[in-house]
Amino acid sequence: MASLGKAILSIIAPKKAVKKGGLSATGTYNPQQSQNVLTAPQYQDHLTDIFSSRSADDARTLIMTLIEQDPDMSAAVNGYLTMANTQPIILVRDMDGEIDADATKALMQKIKFMTVPTDYTKGFQMKMNLEQWCEEIRYMILARGGAGVELIYDEKLVASDLRNVDLVSVEWFERKPGEYKPRQKVSGQTDGIDLDIPTFFVAFYRQNPTKIYSNSPFVSTINTIAARQQVINDLYRIMQYTGYPRLEVTVVEEVLRKNMPANVRMDESKQTEWINSRMAEIRNSVQDIRADTAFVHMDSVEPGIMNEKSPGAGIDISKVIETLNAQNQAGLKTMATVIGRGASGVNTSSVEARIAAMNADELNAPVSAILSNVFSFMLHQDGYQGFAEVSFVKGEMRPELELEPQLTMRQARLQTDLSLGLISDLEYHLQMYHRLPPEGAPELSGTGFMQAAAGGAESRADEVTPNSDPLGRSLAPEGSKMAKSKQVKKPAPKKAAA
Repeated sequence: MASLGKAILSIIAPKKAVKKGGLSATGTYNPQQSQNVLTAPQYQDHLTDIFSSRSADDARTLIMTLIEQDPDMSAAVNGYLTMANTQPIILVRDMDGEIDADATKALMQKIKFMTVPTDYTKGFQMKMNLEQWCEEIRYMILARGGAGVELIYDEKLVASDLRNVDLVSVEWFERKPGEYKPRQKVSGQTDGIDLDIPTFFVAFYRQNPTKIYSNSPFVSTINTIAARQQVINDLYRIMQYTGYPRLEVTVVEEVLRKNMPANVRMDESKQTEWINSRMAEIRNSVQDIRADTAFVHMDSVEPGIMNEKSPGAGIDISKVIETLNAQNQAGLKTMATVIGRGASGVNTSSVEARIAAMNADELNAPVSAILSNVFSFMLHQDGYQGFAEVSFVKGEMRPELELEPQLTMRQARLQTDLSLGLISDLEYHLQMYHRLPPEGAPELSGTGFMQAAAGGAESRADEVTPNSDPLGRSLAPEGSKMAKSKQVKKPAPKKAAA
């Protein structure tokens, strides 16, 4: 039955050979302008007002802009990427689920050759290491709700790179129920690029199971950010009118009329026109005056300050801002401590930090799924009957020195299980050091080394005390009475001299 099961679960190679250089296009590639320099971005996006641009731009475009522009969004993304950046654990298991140490080492060598330049005749090569691959996938998951990568092979048909494919450019076809086929939209190509290839891999994060197109987990915060932007714009306008002291100029109409020309006094319409002209002249000379500039005037003008006693008087906007900040935090799926708004006690901050670390661990699940499929494909191309398994160490926000006592207790517990044969040597090294055992490491599973280290001989019940050698009596010479003494004996009194 075992051989029949293996035959049924055998891995079938693709019908066509993989294409060197890959098929997909990057977000910056334009086939019609491949010889031109890439367009540099305009670094004035910070002037964009999301309250007005959200009605014109796509939600996916707004999310990318907000990740770079909005402080809360940027802090949330940075917090996710920092806490999720933990050590990856890569293993290879055969069809029986057992860890294959030799295949794991061979796979690690292939990954290493993918992440460093090896053919220096090609000139500059932008190679990314495994940590940068993982960060790029996490970034796209936060921005798009999913990530897609293509495994790239070089001219020698050796795996050489992972290419990020923005899911915004991917269209999906469902020709059969539950069977989706991707195609990438590329500028300059009407039919696009068919990505129905075995080297293209996709994973989603908290995906709506009734849809194939994904959304960023932060899309629910767009309206809140826009509302907060509108409130801030209103605050700017309020501050311009009521927040600062404003110059007030009073024109004495009686003085103006005394200095009015004789031909104007006889006509009321000319009087009004003449007075309005003088008012306009005064306004033009005063409206651009600076606070440190002298204002020279005649007795027909009386300058003053309009709101010098209470320039900051106005509505209390703090409650509105606090409400919008709370809604913004909920839309970002993050904790107040992470984005710099933690105002509660130490216990609340600790709970928030723990929840933030758990959320970051969940972000690593789609990264593990993509890399497991990529590395398994690499193994299958070499004819290996098995699978790669990628996982990540759980996030921990405490420093290493603070964790040392807990790690020591874990080591003692795992060594006891290893001594009794309850776990294997591979499991011990993976749980303790997150790696395979080094070459030449002894196999200790089931050897009972912990009992041997404890002394081996059985202890007598009357020799066991609650205080296990508190005074260091085990350091006494062998065979002396002090070694077995349970109390301090007083020296005998000296005899009196005769």
